[in-house]
Amino acid sequence: MKPDAQPRKFTFDQHFDDAPAAARAHTAAPKTKKFYTPEEVEAVRTEAYERGRGSLEAIAAQAQSLALGQIAEGAMTALGALDAMAAEARAMALRTALAAARRIAGVALDRFPLDVVEETVAHCLAQAAQEPRIVVRVAERLAEPLKARLTALADEAGFAGRVVVAAEPRLAAADCRLEWSDGGVERDSAVLADHIEGALQRYIDADLRRANETTGA
Repeated sequence: MKPDAQPRKFTFDQHFDDAPAAARAHTAAPKTKKFYTPEEVEAVRTEAYERGRGSLEAIAAQAQSLALGQIAEGAMTALGALDAMAAEARAMALRTALAAARRIAGVALDRFPLDVVEETVAHCLAQAAQEPRIVVRVAERLAEPLKARLTALADEAGFAGRVVVAAEPRLAAADCRLEWSDGGVERDSAVLADHIEGALQRYIDADLRRANETTGA
């Protein structure tokens, strides 16, 4: 310090940072409000209430959606199980019906075999009306009864050729075989029953497969 320097009185308006007063005014911390009017308190309470209610409603909607999803999933599972049970019941009913039908048909064919054979012969005579000769092979016990009916059957079918009846010991009562020059036809009760049973089993298998696929979906 120079000896001739005069001391200056310190004033409290002097600042030691380089920021101007305007900048310091902008960066000053805002004052916290300590007192609120009843209207402001009510507004804050209402806002808090609405926010809380909105959150509760969102939670409730989410829970409801989850519950409905679980209910739908459970219902689909139950429906799939019911579908599988229904398919099993249908399969059992169809198999029972087929067994009963085979038993009834067997009894009917044993008691009235001539009616079945006559129907087959009449149909073939009409389809092969231009043939000069047809051989009809039937079970031994039907040979004579059928011969007695041939004239009427041929007239009804418009068949003018010759019909020969031959007894075939290996044929079942209601079975027959017709032969002509370039063709023939055979009625075999066992083969027909196998075809019917096979078709029914294919339906049952498809029904069960569909039900199982629905259950596993």
